[in-house]
Amino acid sequence: MSVNNGPYQTALKFILDREHFGIKLGLKNIGNFLADVGDPHRTFKSVHVAGTNGKGSTAAYIDSIMRQAGYRVGIFTSPHLVDFRERIRVDGKQISKKYIGEFIKKHRKVIEKNQITFFEVCTALAFCYFAYKKVDLGVIETGLGGRLDATNTLLPELSIITDISFDHTNVLGNTLTKIAYEKAGIIKKRRPVLIGTMKPEPRNEIIRVGKLRKVQIIYQKPDIIEKTDGNFHFDYKSENLSLKNLSSSLSGRHQITNSALAITAVNILNQNGYDINKQQIRLGLKSTYWPGRFEITKIGRGPTIILDVGHNPAGVKAMVDCFKAEFPGRKANLIFGSVRNKNLEKIIKLIISIANTVEIARLNSDRGVEPEDIVAIFKKNKFPATSSESVNISAKKLINSANSNDIIIICGSHFVVGEYLESREAIYGKKRR
Repeated sequence: MSVNNGPYQTALKFILDREHFGIKLGLKNIGNFLADVGDPHRTFKSVHVAGTNGKGSTAAYIDSIMRQAGYRVGIFTSPHLVDFRERIRVDGKQISKKYIGEFIKKHRKVIEKNQITFFEVCTALAFCYFAYKKVDLGVIETGLGGRLDATNTLLPELSIITDISFDHTNVLGNTLTKIAYEKAGIIKKRRPVLIGTMKPEPRNEIIRVGKLRKVQIIYQKPDIIEKTDGNFHFDYKSENLSLKNLSSSLSGRHQITNSALAITAVNILNQNGYDINKQQIRLGLKSTYWPGRFEITKIGRGPTIILDVGHNPAGVKAMVDCFKAEFPGRKANLIFGSVRNKNLEKIIKLIISIANTVEIARLNSDRGVEPEDIVAIFKKNKFPATSSESVNISAKKLINSANSNDIIIICGSHFVVGEYLESREAIYGKKRR
């Protein structure tokens, strides 16, 4: 164990324990805390990304492209899969354990006194680390919504809203207009906003908010992607930028949309003082690493394993569409789990279309839906799903009984994929990890 692990583990436990305070939407608490720690978010330029789906992938593409161009980039995303430090990275490297330990030691009393929540601590930690590292650009993903999200203390160079669909309706509202209003909260006066391709209802709401704040509104038109093929290559063409035969490290037609949105964002930055060339864009797309997004793995002679964190109907549909394109006519054995407040009826109907068998795993989280409750919905749809006590148990059983031609999809929640990744050593043994 390194010398920093003790203080780090103490700090990490303290941070994770803040989750018991729940979510506290609003900017007063985080604003006061950021003032206490020196307003670090005022010291670096940033891009702020919101949206129901695609925001993490879009942020990852921008991060990769900008690093290819030689810029020092900080990226803040959530949630993590295995290691808390995945959330905060600079130059592609996770935040140091030493920095986390020192940050909590220094600010612990203020955090406790003012009941700073888990995500507020994460946000302030990221902003302080980016300031400390003197990043050229921070790429910041919202946690929940936008308007009242802790990250909305930023004054970014560019705001991006990737798409709007139904998720977190208990908090953000039960119509696309209400959800769009919350996401549009990241739009700042006189700072441009880039809007991804979406339905007219949410787009009109974002435009309304943008006009009120007198900002430049840039639309991502569908025809900016000119040509695609079965291998997910595409051409990009806007008024002042043309790129042929692009490809991304991430699979799926939805990732073509996300990567094209990232190119448009980088092109806007190019017009505002940054310098990124076509080759750097091309290499950035190819070298983007964003695990758990239709991530295809194969270990030894075992089955093909696909990891996907799509957790709402739109995200699961993207996964299903991607599977059908990559493995036409095939079926998979699925390990699935979900947290509460998801539209499981719609999700399950999508999953059934590609499933040979489905096993519902109990999640190691208080937010998890009871496996038997999910099995009941499958049964209602005349599909015989079974339950298990953990992702680890399900994965071990399915992988050990599979042959090399089988496909196993581990999906439904970040918790499902994260728990599988944590248990791989137990499943495969150290030598095969």
